[in-house]
Amino acid sequence: MQHSLLGSIRTKLIASFLIVALIPLLLLTFINKQTTEKALTDDARQALSVAANETTNRIDAFINENLSAVRVEAILPGLARYLSLTPKQRDDSPEMQLAIETLIRLSRKDMLNILSYALLDLNGKNVLDTDTPNISKDESVQDYFKTPLQTGLSFVSSMKLSPIIPDLVTLFFSSPIRNAKGDILGVLRVSYNATVVQQLVTRQTERAGAKFFAILLDENNIYLAHSTAPKLLFKSIVPLPFDVVNKLQREGRLPNSPVKELATNESKLKQALDKKELYLIASLSATGNQVNLIAIARLKYKPWSVLFAQPLAVALAPVEKQIRDAMFLFAFIASVVTIIAFAIGQLLTKPIIYLTNIVFQFTAGNLDIRAKISSKDEIGQLAKSFNNMAFQLQTSFETLEKRVQERTAELVIAKEKAEDANQKLEQLVNLDGLTQVANRRCFDGRLQAEWKRLAREQQPLSLILLDVDKFKSYNDYYGHLGGDHSLIRIAETVKQIVRDPADLVARYGGEEFSVLLPNTDLVGAIKVAQRIQQAIHAQAIPHIQSDIKDIVTVSLGITSVIPTCDIKPDTLIASADKALYNAKHKGRDRYCTYLDI
Repeated sequence: MQHSLLGSIRTKLIASFLIVALIPLLLLTFINKQTTEKALTDDARQALSVAANETTNRIDAFINENLSAVRVEAILPGLARYLSLTPKQRDDSPEMQLAIETLIRLSRKDMLNILSYALLDLNGKNVLDTDTPNISKDESVQDYFKTPLQTGLSFVSSMKLSPIIPDLVTLFFSSPIRNAKGDILGVLRVSYNATVVQQLVTRQTERAGAKFFAILLDENNIYLAHSTAPKLLFKSIVPLPFDVVNKLQREGRLPNSPVKELATNESKLKQALDKKELYLIASLSATGNQVNLIAIARLKYKPWSVLFAQPLAVALAPVEKQIRDAMFLFAFIASVVTIIAFAIGQLLTKPIIYLTNIVFQFTAGNLDIRAKISSKDEIGQLAKSFNNMAFQLQTSFETLEKRVQERTAELVIAKEKAEDANQKLEQLVNLDGLTQVANRRCFDGRLQAEWKRLAREQQPLSLILLDVDKFKSYNDYYGHLGGDHSLIRIAETVKQIVRDPADLVARYGGEEFSVLLPNTDLVGAIKVAQRIQQAIHAQAIPHIQSDIKDIVTVSLGITSVIPTCDIKPDTLIASADKALYNAKHKGRDRYCTYLDI
């Protein structure tokens, strides 16, 4: 009866102290949290809105500047005089030379982003182009040709995927060309690398700060830019109707992939865009389904939308810190109150506190300690029971400890085996299974790493892309096993030439290989390419179906650049790919550099 009463008093003391001290603190913390969350959310919305509007202004400024530029450039007299001539009069005429020089000068105003300048006649035929393979191409079905003729105004197209160069996205500006009477003679067309628009979006997120990300959507809610998830580019936020997908694929605005791979499922975002809302809070799959605060702004010159987002947890981080501080204070006050309550309780229940201390020391690891209470009451019986239990536990623990040591030794051996298996698996993941050279995944990772390193050191980085000539004909005649054997021999030959541990030979895809050469300039890369070509010739792999030689040959594209933070590594790949295309265009079994284009 007396033991139960003492236990009840101790519990009541602790509970009373804690209630009086902690409940007001909890109420104050809750009210402060609600107020701070609202203020931080409002501030974050305003900051996101400013960033989104600034991004739209920059994109609008870029579009307006180029619309104005192409409108002014279209009235240059040399262009109109050339188009006013008949097709027979144009060839080798002074007007033709002037028009060519004019287009070349215009294209050089932005050599990084302008892909080409072209003149289209009234039939949509490309009659002059700084990218000469496009000359004589029929572009009459393109909106950048038809719209300026219909409206008489300059025009900017939607972003389009290049049908020739992988990962190249283009944007076209055009304007009608008139003679002195105001009659339209044709169209001036400018092809831009749309990366410049995507870079505008990315740079704004860098200025905004950590954890911000931005999205650019077109009128069909297709991702045109995403600062943190570029894999979403040219996918729609929700599935589009089948006929719309077919139309956009024909126009080059969607890749020719299965419909299910061309969309995400951001239905809440779609509803907000349809209702023209300015803000929303939603989770996006591209950000790991974390909840984001999103501001929406719309462009003036194109029916596009810019979304600026920030994880809600980041915006409310000060609240989390405030809660942690409050919890720390809560724990501190609870500890002080508990100590006071225990101190008072100890005066009333000294034998119980003593026994509790013995139990605590025992659980802390002192297995030899025993309670020294000789009374015959309940406390004495409890102390005796504890001593018996302690002896039994000590015996069991010693047995268990021995078993744990044995098991630990087994786990160490298992861990070493697992680490060895992981190392072997990592090697397999980075190797191409057929040719045993690095695969595309390894190449992409090494390119990113070398780009960052050489950008810091300002040293050159060279890339050689080589493609087996007429490989489809080889496969058709010798069979796929013969084709695989040929690829293996070519890979081994290239590896024998490229021996520097810093260099990387990789299978880029299909019959295409890449050679990454850090700290190597263009001259050094050309020497490597020459040795590779000679070594493959020396292999004399028969190819009687080739109209080039009766042995297997390769075409090589070479490029070299000193990396900078402002240029993406994809630029190096695009340059080498253009050089490779030029080598094929000139007859194959040769190499070309990007400077030859």
